[in-house]
Amino acid sequence: MIAQYAPYAMAVLLAAAFLLEIRTGRIPNWLSALPFVLFAIIFVMAEDRSVLIWQMVLAVSVFAFGLGMFAIGGMGAGAVKLMTGTVLFIPFENAFYALLVYFAVFFTSTLIFVQIRKYFGSEDSNWHLMANAVLPLSFTIGVAGISGMFLF
Repeated sequence: MIAQYAPYAMAVLLAAAFLLEIRTGRIPNWLSALPFVLFAIIFVMAEDRSVLIWQMVLAVSVFAFGLGMFAIGGMGAGAVKLMTGTVLFIPFENAFYALLVYFAVFFTSTLIFVQIRKYFGSEDSNWHLMANAVLPLSFTIGVAGISGMFLF
């Protein structure tokens, strides 16, 4: 029963992560942990866990990629955890499409965020996105995750 509502809970969580990241520049640990807690509940309650095993294999792969990106400074730890938790809810057959959406949104949003910062940003802004030269990956993760959960 809870499994059918999990994607909606994840969509709300991804939106909250984006809003928090553009405001503070961080994705809180409690927010990054929620997808794992939700997945654990679904895993315990599921009758057929074989599909969920493949989701976990995919999540481990994404986590390994994310750790590599974190090691070279390409991604923050919060984004790695959020991306790994999000992948747990994207059906395995939709993962490739979600990856394509991730790359398309990443490159497009990079251009958009840079232009927003260029025209409206200032160093004394209270919004992290407007004051610093960083990209909120939670937006890209959120759009790709929601696309993978609902569109394909």
